[in-house]
Amino acid sequence: MQLDKSKLKEEAYIGEELMEDSNMSKLDRKCFVVRQTVADGDFTLEEALNAYEVSREDFYNYISQQVASEINVFFSNSSSHVLAVTASIAVIGELYKVFLGNVDPQAQIFQDHLHSLSQAISSGKVAV
Repeated sequence: MQLDKSKLKEEAYIGEELMEDSNMSKLDRKCFVVRQTVADGDFTLEEALNAYEVSREDFYNYISQQVASEINVFFSNSSSHVLAVTASIAVIGELYKVFLGNVDPQAQIFQDHLHSLSQAISSGKVAV
């Protein structure tokens, strides 16, 4: 897909061909590109969602699946189950703060609970 603000080189076309041959769904490929173009600063999130015809809900679902996948990889590669759980709680807390903190009046209570839970896990009060 050639867009006005995008300067695609040969590598981009090769990348698109490789992604088409992967097991990713068409929607996941679009979401991947949206994520990358926003990360590269080529587009704002709104511009990328419109350009690639992806709904905000589909994009957030994709991001959620990616985060869950990365947490699972961290769990499987971590030598310390306690460290993996507490790090995952920290990630979940940050995601909550970024996405819902400004609209949820109970956000601080949620953050405090996650902090308390991670401390209880670290000290061995809660088994994981």
